[in-house]
Amino acid sequence: MTGEEIRNCFPYFKSNKKSIYFDSAATTHKPQSVIDTIISFYQKYNSNIHRSMNKAATIATQKFENSRSLVKELLNAEHSSEIVFTNGATDSINLVAQSFLKKQIKKNDIILISETEHHSNLVPWQQLALETGAKIDFLPIRADLLVDTDKIKAKINDKVKLISTHHISSISGGKQNIEKIIKIARSLNIPILIDGAQAIAHTPIDVKELDCDFYCFSGHKLFGPTGTGILYSKSRHLDGFIPYKFGGGMVDNVGLHENSFSELPHRLEAGTPNISGVIGLGEAVNFVKSVGFSVIQEIETSLAEKFNHELSKVDDCVLVGSGPRSAPIFTFNIEGIHHYDLASLLSEYNICTRSGHLCSQPMIEMCGLSGAVRASLSIYNNEEEIENFMVILKKAISFLKR
Repeated sequence: MTGEEIRNCFPYFKSNKKSIYFDSAATTHKPQSVIDTIISFYQKYNSNIHRSMNKAATIATQKFENSRSLVKELLNAEHSSEIVFTNGATDSINLVAQSFLKKQIKKNDIILISETEHHSNLVPWQQLALETGAKIDFLPIRADLLVDTDKIKAKINDKVKLISTHHISSISGGKQNIEKIIKIARSLNIPILIDGAQAIAHTPIDVKELDCDFYCFSGHKLFGPTGTGILYSKSRHLDGFIPYKFGGGMVDNVGLHENSFSELPHRLEAGTPNISGVIGLGEAVNFVKSVGFSVIQEIETSLAEKFNHELSKVDDCVLVGSGPRSAPIFTFNIEGIHHYDLASLLSEYNICTRSGHLCSQPMIEMCGLSGAVRASLSIYNNEEEIENFMVILKKAISFLKR
């Protein structure tokens, strides 16, 4: 597919022809095929799953479980049972915290993360530490805001029970050397979780090759519906997960005083799931496969180079993150202008960006900032939009500095 052919797959741009959407790190738009798939569920075979033998329920169940298989193939997992459906990356991380780590961590044990994490990969661990008396410690960070892999071992002792870090930064677009981080964790027999929320739409993932214990992402950042997510876990860990959500769908036999749980992964998916969303997520995976990551990376590399070149010509612009970008994500400030004022004025020109601490307040403060503006692009953007954005950005700066 060409860039224009990809853009034409997204009805948002047909309905909002004047919009410049540079907020894909927050959520991506949905191709028509995903939207049609969700509509088709409700129009043609709306039913609950795993609970009935009627034709609609059978079709719904088959399509729901087919999405699990599609995700398994996307991640190159060993078994479909290693794929747990959640509400998103946040829910996935909470699941690991509450169902895996909580039962084995104790007072003064350590959860090792970084100061550059999204709140989704910080707050669940903070809460678990409060509940158990464990402590949070932080991976060493280089000047380019990525983990200093040469200094990790100095932070590790027998108290460290889990390492958790992101794959690609939602602030700088920089890619962690997760291969080396995972290798270090493996050598010391420490479980490791990778937050792939910002990576999943930009780069191929092979969990067998990575050899991570856990990998998670949100469907809405892979051109799929909101309220959908994935936790990949090695089977040997899932076997020991203790459910922390209880109810229908995750039980096998129920009496008045006791019950037995279903097989994995269903015991971790209590209640009626987001059936249409999961089926839509499966179609989003099909869409990404039809485009191909080689095409995705070619388009996004070109966009990132263009954006970076043009932004470098903007006076008084301070860009967060100095290293190469594996995703076209640019977080910046203009000296003398408040980030909210700039983002608000850009919005008046139909430019969608995001501003504030961007759900990474410790990282933003580590950079000495109170907030920033983030422009994040995807495969449906083009160079003309970048050129128009820069013209309007310069106009906005000129107005706000009067």
